[in-house]
Parts: sequence; structure tokens; C-alpha cells
Amino acid sequence: MMIKKILAIFLAILILFTASGCQLALEDKGEYNNQDRLVGVLITNEYLDLFDMEGYLKDNLNKHFSGGLINIDSVDSKYQGRLYATLKTRTLTDDTGNTFETREFVFDNVEGIPYFSVMIPPTEDEVGFTASSSDEAISDGHVSIHEGDDEEKTSLEGTIYVAMGQSATSRYINPVYQSADGSVYAITGKGIMLAGEQGEGSSFTQTLEETTTVTENGKSKTISFNIKISLNIMIPPEKIVIIQMDKNSNIISKEEYSPGRLPNTIKPGAEVDYIIIESHKRDSEGNMISSRSIYDRRDQNFNTFYCRDDGICVKQWTNLDWNNN
Repeated sequence: MMIKKILAIFLAILILFTASGCQLALEDKGEYNNQDRLVGVLITNEYLDLFDMEGYLKDNLNKHFSGGLINIDSVDSKYQGRLYATLKTRTLTDDTGNTFETREFVFDNVEGIPYFSVMIPPTEDEVGFTASSSDEAISDGHVSIHEGDDEEKTSLEGTIYVAMGQSATSRYINPVYQSADGSVYAITGKGIMLAGEQGEGSSFTQTLEETTTVTENGKSKTISFNIKISLNIMIPPEKIVIIQMDKNSNIISKEEYSPGRLPNTIKPGAEVDYIIIESHKRDSEGNMISSRSIYDRRDQNFNTFYCRDDGICVKQWTNLDWNNN
């Protein structure tokens, strides 16, 4: 087992990205793409050790292995393990307080950020449907689904904001597939690491694409899937200041909040014409800097960032209720 752990470390491909982006096109890998379709990714902080190293060495040690690194992408797919998701029912609450149930695929016992679009199978009481699974860590998410007689096209896009002090942490983008029987699984992906010396605004983008052609009742249909994930470095705010202003730019009120602790709804006073949102941050040299955004009566909400313990900065949305004025 120690040999397996040591070799697994070398198999984890860590790329120090100084460029702004990268694109990965997934080629036909036998059983994975003959029936199974790419549906998204599972992003983890830890290497997803699914490769059957012991089985590979047992079958190949005396054949052609003579030391050095092993490129697992070129190895027979029978050694590529799978991490299966579980279909679970969740009870959610809407904005009015009413509860409802939904079904989703969940990767148990794995800390990660899911982002995929899958088919939820039908039951006796419910028809099947397409569902997108995501996490609050996915900001600026966008899902596009197009279905036609000759083409089926799905596109996912999202951004993960990484705190500048956490940019040197490795993150692994693991492809997620759905089989013809409806099961969902992840396979080992590649590790990425944003350079620690890069400043706020630096980013890396990876795109995974897959296109297949199927024949149904003698008619061909093209099925394509595209997912674009961006990792952006940002300085997490230390405090958020909300300033309410009248039409003459006089300050009506000024309140400070800890990031992530803003109220769900703010009701500006009758005399308030617009509000200013200030995010106060500390740069790499310890100096306080701030950014400002202005919202008026045409705006129904605004967002601010706060940093989680895992170094991911996520958005908190706050509603603006102007109706009481």
C-alpha cells in the first residue's frame, strides 16, 4: 500500500499556470464514450485516487514497466476507477416558506464542488427530467440546453473565486459522466495550481468538450457537451460598508458588516435615492484598499463576497426592498 500511495503522488499532475487559460478536448476513450456521456465536473482539493495501481503493476510490471513516470491517460481504461454518485431526495424551502422535494445525484464522503447537468430517471409518480447540480462556490453560473431533431447541445459555464492567500492550493478538475443506465460517476482528473505570486484578477480557464453522433431509428443525431470553468484570484474583503444617500448626495446612514453577515433584505428609507456598497480589503503589502458599487431604485438586489474556510470566496445576495417608500 505504501508503494501505491507514493506512486499516486507522482501520478497527480500539478500544473503551475502562468498563462490565462487552457482547453482540454476529450478524445474517445473506449467504454467511457461509447455509451457514457460527459456531463460535468467534480472539483476537489484532494487528488481523486481512483487508479488501480496495484492491478496495473501486477499485469504490467514484468511486461514493459522499467521505471519512470506513468501516463495514466494512455493506460487501458480497465485500470481507471470510478467514483459513483448516489441519487438522493432533498427537501428544500422556497422564498415563501413552502417546502418541496427534489432528487439529485450526490458524491458522498467526498469534499468537492459539483457542477454537472444530468438526467434524473423517472419514477412511478414523476417523469424524468434534466437537472443541474451546483454549489455556492460556482459564481456567475450559466447553463444552456438546446434540443433539436438533429442536435442536442449542452453548455455549462462558471467561475470559482479563490482567495489570494489560498491560490497555491492544488485543485483537481475531475470529469463526471452519466452511463446509459442513468448512473453518474467521476473519474480522476488533472490538478491545477494558480501561482501564489499572481495578484487579484489573475485567472485560469479550462474547457472540457465532447461531441458524439448517435443513430436512432436510422437517423443520425449529434450530441455535444461543453463545460468551461474559470478560477479567478481575488482578495477577500475584511468588511462591507453600506452607505445610504439622498438625491443631494448627503449621507442618510452608514453601516458596517462582516463579510457574509449582511441581512437578507435591506429597506432603504423614503428619502434614500441610492446606496453605495464598499468592500474593504487588505493588499499583499498590508495596505487597506476599497472598491465601490452604486445601486439605485431600479436595482432589486446586490451581491458581496465572503471567504469560506476552504479559501473559496462566494457571493452573498441581499435584496433591496424599495416598495415601502
